[in-house]
Amino acid sequence: DYALWRNGGIVLSSLTSSHTYESWVSRLLGGTGSVYTALEDDLQEGSCWRLPGRLGQIAIAFRDIVRVTHIMVDHIPVGLTNATESAPRKLLLWGMVDGKDNLVKYHSLRNSATGTLCELLTARTAPGLSRGMPFIPLVRFDYNIHATNHTQLFPILDSVAATGMDFGVVVLEILDNWGGELTCLYRVGIYGE
Repeated sequence: DYALWRNGGIVLSSLTSSHTYESWVSRLLGGTGSVYTALEDDLQEGSCWRLPGRLGQIAIAFRDIVRVTHIMVDHIPVGLTNATESAPRKLLLWGMVDGKDNLVKYHSLRNSATGTLCELLTARTAPGLSRGMPFIPLVRFDYNIHATNHTQLFPILDSVAATGMDFGVVVLEILDNWGGELTCLYRVGIYGE
């Protein structure tokens, strides 16, 4: 899991929803609600990144360059909490495009996009906070709080995977939750090679 804090995953504050970002000092002192909580594998009730409202984004930088294959989202099991409405529901993972080879692949992919990738690129070209950097959508998905498995894994789009693009930074956008006034992201993991 390349996003895991102990494996070198870090939060890029410049591309993360500013109203929730807390410093690494707060994280080390055990601050709850910190964005870094989403990069740990602790699933205790209330130990989540708390976002006011239904929208937000977290940018994760990896220690190594990664060919992303899957994203994992985890929430506290339904049987252990009554706060299911705060679980994220609609999400979109973006990869920040960097490097000469990746930029060539990016432009080729944008020009030949079909299906879901074409729909995503037509709707938007980057996450809400992008700082002018080029991004490619990796996967749009729904987290199902009512599924029997609270740890859910989603593969990136085949068309993006086929290019062999690799990434040092991804952005996970939370586009909606299950009806709550705040959103709690307990855990996000990024897998690849």
